Amino acid sequence: MPAQPRDSFMHPRDGHAQAARFNTATPMSAMIVAALLASAACAQSPTIEFRGSVALPQQATDQHGQAFTVTGLSGITHIDGDRYAMVMDNSSKVIFLDVDLAANGAIISAAYVGALSLAETRDFEGIALSDLPGRIFLAEEGVPSVLEFDLVTGARTRSLPTPAPFSTRRANFGFESLTRDEQGTLWTANEEALTADGPLSTASTGTFVRLLRYDPSPTGYEAGAQHAYQTQPMHGALVSGARSGVADLVALPGGTLLVLERSFAFSAQGFFRTRIFHVDPRPLPDVSLNAGFLANPAAPAPKHPLWSGDLANLEGLSLGPRLAGGGYALLGVTDDGDPITTNRLVSFVLTPPRCIADFNEDGGVDGADVEAFFEAWENGGTAADVNDDGGVDGSDVEYFFERWSDGGCG
Repeated sequence: MPAQPRDSFMHPRDGHAQAARFNTATPMSAMIVAALLASAACAQSPTIEFRGSVALPQQATDQHGQAFTVTGLSGITHIDGDRYAMVMDNSSKVIFLDVDLAANGAIISAAYVGALSLAETRDFEGIALSDLPGRIFLAEEGVPSVLEFDLVTGARTRSLPTPAPFSTRRANFGFESLTRDEQGTLWTANEEALTADGPLSTASTGTFVRLLRYDPSPTGYEAGAQHAYQTQPMHGALVSGARSGVADLVALPGGTLLVLERSFAFSAQGFFRTRIFHVDPRPLPDVSLNAGFLANPAAPAPKHPLWSGDLANLEGLSLGPRLAGGGYALLGVTDDGDPITTNRLVSFVLTPPRCIADFNEDGGVDGADVEAFFEAWENGGTAADVNDDGGVDGSDVEYFFERWSDGGCG
């Protein structure tokens, strides 16, 4: 989806203009990626490639014209076009920025275009668009809770119910993540295990957390299913503040999730290790009635590793628009709350799994895919080498129709 022209927006300090940018209709980019991911019925995982990072400014200005220092960036969400919003932890600040991306997903520029001071200060860690126009949801780690705020006044407008098991969260290990899919479903998770679910992570064993779903209803949101998830062990030896927990979630259209894990430990490769996994929560058992995994063990969700690297304290991640060069933008932010990390915007490219039956990638399997395949096949293009044997011949036709006939992927 191409970025909207900058001159189509009102001045960023106009609160009503900012609220208008948060129209909660599903962005076209989400519809497109939904079709591609949903059509991949064989549950293949997407791929992720790192595209680099850029430093972010140290100062922003809120709706009252008051400048403040940007620190502790912990969550990011895509609004539309080139506009994103970030939240700072232990603060009352939400920051808006425009990001110009190259066709390959590399960041050309990133600039703050306004900020919002909320009516209350909390340890906000995750951010997502609300289902209501002009509002956002924020996950805060302390209670923990998910709260909704108005983008004009900064006032809290809604508080979602926190299921009872999360009252046993450990200090500084509550809701670290938040995401919303195109159906309106919200997802969050505790960073590390509840006291009833097991110990914190170690250098040899990961920690058990709960992926929590909030389902939209006629009266608002209701707490839905919970699923057991186990993080990786720390990537090194114990050090003060060491941990390995869930830092953020990204809902992918089609029903699956990206899970961002952050490990902090002593290692020759660096103090931080970023890991991104792909998880399909749909077939997982609901553990919401399980009072504690210590007494009633739960099987952890199967997960597929997509990326691992040293990106300092990467805490937030958000799916962005489709890129001209293929794939989809995936942007993250780093938290400068330690002596190592600085405020940075990080870029990846997420490429959905290929569905051969949906050859023209329009989200459906029909005669148009046959026409598109034969056009590529007659031209001898590499796209028609669907069986990946290095040649374009009759075996590709057979392979294509095997999948087209049952609407499968591969």
